[in-house]
Amino acid sequence: MSGDFLLADIGGTNVRFAVLRGDGRIDAAEAWLTALYPDFGAAVRAYAALTGLRLPLAGAAVCAAGPAVADAIKLTNCAWTISRAEIAAATGGEVYLVNDFAAVAQALPVLGPSDVVQIGGGAPLPQAPKVALGPGTGLGVASAMFDGARWVAVPGEGGHVDLAPTNDRELAIVYQLIRERGHVAAEDAVSGPGLEALYLAIAALDGVSFKAKPVASDIAKAARTKTDPVAVEAVALFTGWLGSIAGDLALTLGAQGGVYIAGGIVAQWGDLFDAKLFRRRFEAKGRIKHFLEPIPCYLVTAKDLAFRGLAAMVR
Repeated sequence: MSGDFLLADIGGTNVRFAVLRGDGRIDAAEAWLTALYPDFGAAVRAYAALTGLRLPLAGAAVCAAGPAVADAIKLTNCAWTISRAEIAAATGGEVYLVNDFAAVAQALPVLGPSDVVQIGGGAPLPQAPKVALGPGTGLGVASAMFDGARWVAVPGEGGHVDLAPTNDRELAIVYQLIRERGHVAAEDAVSGPGLEALYLAIAALDGVSFKAKPVASDIAKAARTKTDPVAVEAVALFTGWLGSIAGDLALTLGAQGGVYIAGGIVAQWGDLFDAKLFRRRFEAKGRIKHFLEPIPCYLVTAKDLAFRGLAAMVR
């Protein structure tokens, strides 16, 4: 690689930029609200003006929260649509455009012990599939497969699979959500907006009134202090379903290389995240439990995961 590459991680809430220098350093990281800019080009120009970055560049590696279709990504939870042509026009040079969790998956093989906290299981099997899932504005899912020579990121839209209840209370919650919105996907419960939806569903079922619609950060705060029983249950439901979904992915992909929890929510929760509940639900798969018990799960604490994955693609 010669020359500087722009790295961009575009989500429904935030857009993050950095520069991959020719010597391999990731530099000049910045993050802003996506909604502040009408499109990718405007955000790039603002970033260049702030950091003194000289355009054009050697290229750009961009990941965005949506499926890549025909050289473009329409963000699932944002009005932006990003194309390879738009990226090339804004930055110049070579262009990489992938789903946001494809970049996360590409980073999994290079993570070290200081980048993760293990949640149960044993040692990962070398060169076995790895999977990442991460609640944020939505629920991102992607995997990393070893093809005999290198690790390859395999993107997907696993956050949109059906949400499956495992007990009577969850069945009632899912039914309430179906009445409100029709189809209920995994990310309708396991995401920032999903946590809010869980709170509202619990309140509706239990006849609890509230003055204002709660936001995810306030729900987490109330659950931490145990001042609001609805918030406590919403966080527990979120955590349990996250474990169940992680177990489903491990079974589907044979992810004996590990299951990684990324995204912007769980790592910020700290001790609010009930790792024992997560692990119990991860393994609760009846007669196939023995397959899941040795699979390690990891909470990713590294702050620059997508940038590392994008850099690995460029290199």
